[in-house]
Amino acid sequence: MDFASLTDALIFAMDKEKKANELYLLFRGKVRDDGAKTLLKDLADQELGHWKMIREALLTGTVEGIGAKAKGRDIQVSDYMVEIDLTADSSPQDIMVFAMQMEKKAVDFYNTLLARYRGTELEALFSRLTREEMRHKEILEKEYETHFAQWM
Repeated sequence: MDFASLTDALIFAMDKEKKANELYLLFRGKVRDDGAKTLLKDLADQELGHWKMIREALLTGTVEGIGAKAKGRDIQVSDYMVEIDLTADSSPQDIMVFAMQMEKKAVDFYNTLLARYRGTELEALFSRLTREEMRHKEILEKEYETHFAQWM
């Protein structure tokens, strides 16, 4: 995937974050468990926050405000889990697994773009997005360990 400009990269990233937001909201409308609904709403809000940061960067022409400064730690809880689909009967645990897998895919995706655009004006964008997604993955994995790992 090649971007001709920072603007093209930002528009692409905005679209990706918007689709993630919409996916979480779609599943929120399908699940029955109240805890799962709350978790999906929180995840949707985080993705919307990414979209807003990227939009601000697009409007200002700078990527300075995008993402977290601290890098998340990859504790790899979800890296070896079987990929699942969500249904109306998905439990909070299923939602957590699905969300961790989505965040892992986002980390991998932005890492690929970071490697491809290292040394260009797009490096800062993809570096910040990679860190932000890694931080979300870490948060989800810690929550998973807290709430579900004791049962394993």
